[in-house]
Amino acid sequence: MGDLANLDTQTLLEHLLGVLLPAEKDQVADTAEQNDAPRELVQKIRDADTQGFNGPDEVLQAVQGC
Repeated sequence: MGDLANLDTQTLLEHLLGVLLPAEKDQVADTAEQNDAPRELVQKIRDADTQGFNGPDEVLQAVQGC
């Protein structure tokens, strides 16, 4: 994946397939990992400065550092 700044919502949703949002960040990260998301993406989710996410836009903002 390389540059998460160029990650779009559709690609992110493919990595989050199966998670029901809102969800705790560990659950979101675990689901992304199970869906073969790049290691960098999973780590950014785990390192996010939040306990959980209400929707994909929040996940996208967290991994892109917005």
